[in-house]
Amino acid sequence: MVLGLSTFGLLASLAGFALVGYGGLAARDAYRIHANDPKSAYEARNSGPFEIEGTAKPHEEYVRSPFTDTQCLACRWKVEEYRTSGKNSHWATVDEGTWWRPFRVEDDTGQVLVDPQGARFSLEESSRIEVDGGTMPPEQVQQFIDANEAVDSENTSVDLKLFRLKTGNDRRYVEERLDVGETVHVLGHSRPDPDREFGSRLYAIVGAPQRLDSGPLGNLLARLLEPPFLVSDTTERGAVRRLAFRAVVPLAIGVACLGFALVLL
Repeated sequence: MVLGLSTFGLLASLAGFALVGYGGLAARDAYRIHANDPKSAYEARNSGPFEIEGTAKPHEEYVRSPFTDTQCLACRWKVEEYRTSGKNSHWATVDEGTWWRPFRVEDDTGQVLVDPQGARFSLEESSRIEVDGGTMPPEQVQQFIDANEAVDSENTSVDLKLFRLKTGNDRRYVEERLDVGETVHVLGHSRPDPDREFGSRLYAIVGAPQRLDSGPLGNLLARLLEPPFLVSDTTERGAVRRLAFRAVVPLAIGVACLGFALVLL
């Protein structure tokens, strides 16, 4: 019995440390954004950590969102299915992804080009399409299903002569988009644009820090200590609020787990 309690306490402590660590990183990132004011696009000429708030503009290409065919600059999408097992039911993720193209951020002083490779996107839900199992989804969603091997048809049924029994599961198709003209906040690393033309108001490229390969431990420490590369479809204040909310819940649960583990151990 004592061994069982000790083992349970150890598991609770490991979970607590993991949650506190995750929440702590989110809180740290929120503080980093809050402690520094966004810079102007003109100031991006100087290489280094960089934060900007402005209007999202296209660069050369757009993204077409998968479920609504909306022209946008970045899109996180998810297909969720309602599954039941005995008395338990839950929404399970069938497939998900993030599509993006390089885009520009414009303010009163000029523009910067954002290369989203390696970015974490913090985007609000833009569209949700709910489809009952056994029914035909909208045309655009059906085209996505037809082209995606990971997502099968939900429009299935069994013919029982007297009536047809719908057998497909309910689904929801969710898009989170960065649309053209939206306010966007970017925290990243600026570097000169080698192709910048003289007199151009496109001053620099903002993206992930360019790191030298220092081995697994060195790369991990760099990721933990350096500012994140974060793209949010909101203002600086909105980005801080989202990160703070993301930090509060795991921190609270983590502290509770650690307190519970302390009692058991």
